[in-house]
Amino acid sequence: MKEDFEIQLNKGIDFILDQLEHGNTIEGLKKGRLWMGFEQVKEWKSKFGYKFHIYSNDHLIDNKPHFHIIKESENIDCRVFFDGYVYDCKKENHVKKKVKEALLYFLTKDKNQNLLINFWNLKNPELKINTH
Repeated sequence: MKEDFEIQLNKGIDFILDQLEHGNTIEGLKKGRLWMGFEQVKEWKSKFGYKFHIYSNDHLIDNKPHFHIIKESENIDCRVFFDGYVYDCKKENHVKKKVKEALLYFLTKDKNQNLLINFWNLKNPELKINTH
């Protein structure tokens, strides 16, 4: 079950980053514009390397839940609130501007918020939060 939430979140941000990589914009996505390409059907693997992670037995920061956005190849590990505010980064590297924009757009979708909330509640049952 944990993998389902994590994989769906990772696929979602990867999709948006792929759209941006192929010349689409956040504004274009908001208007429903999509870049479509054809590739051989295969098991999904992150193209950009970003992963959502929520630790078990975590804690609230300023009374808010958070997730980590991690990209191991670039030593990125940042704590991010569910509204997209980057609270801090553990290592020297930060999330690039284009990735922040994609993340903000990604987090505007109720489906993604519900995935995050369910993922948080699964990992931290003593700190459950309500869906909106």
